[in-house]
Amino acid sequence: MCGRYSQTLDLAEVVKRFGIKPPPFSWRPSYNIAPSAKAPVICQGGLRLLRWGFIPAWSMPPAQPALPLQQGGAPLAAAPVQEREGFINARAEGIASRPAFRSSFYRTRCIIPADGFYEWQSSAGSRSPYRFMMRDKGLFGMAGVYEEKSGTFAVITAAANALMRPVHHRMPVILERRHEALWLDPKMKDSETLLPLLRAYDSAQMHAYRVSDVVNDPSHDAPDCLRPLEA
Repeated sequence: MCGRYSQTLDLAEVVKRFGIKPPPFSWRPSYNIAPSAKAPVICQGGLRLLRWGFIPAWSMPPAQPALPLQQGGAPLAAAPVQEREGFINARAEGIASRPAFRSSFYRTRCIIPADGFYEWQSSAGSRSPYRFMMRDKGLFGMAGVYEEKSGTFAVITAAANALMRPVHHRMPVILERRHEALWLDPKMKDSETLLPLLRAYDSAQMHAYRVSDVVNDPSHDAPDCLRPLEA
């Protein structure tokens, strides 16, 4: 599973690391990106700000008809629309055939840049947060899918590697650098080529440590989310 992650570097670093064009928007580094938040995502046309929580196009409500006018020509006030929660994760197993993700797997794959992600270890009724990152503390790319119509994305997950397994049985798919361009290539639609890319990352290249419970609060977005918990 992946339910929280961080991207604390300037977008200039993302542009340099992934070899993409500078985006037409600014971004404030985030230490605790939570579901429903907007975050930078590398799509086939470059970086975009999308909302985390994948909503398939076919499940979206139809467009609302034009509102009637009040006396004097002003439109009546519209009722507030409640924002839907989408899928934050998509399991690698079955993604090519599952109705919610099948179309996006073949048409609109993406990479979510990150410098770490969080997972919680459950024990004796308590949950302890851990942060997972690369040993070199650099950026990495999580495999994802996105939906144009809803402007949303999901992180693809796979069975956990040896480092992750004591904390959780699932982890985000981290693409090997040599596979990133292939994953983004819109002409690539061969599932036998794409599916083998969706596997657990090499534990030897990663590092994990316990962090403070402040990260439990999705509204808490500050550098202390990254700080190792003091013994």
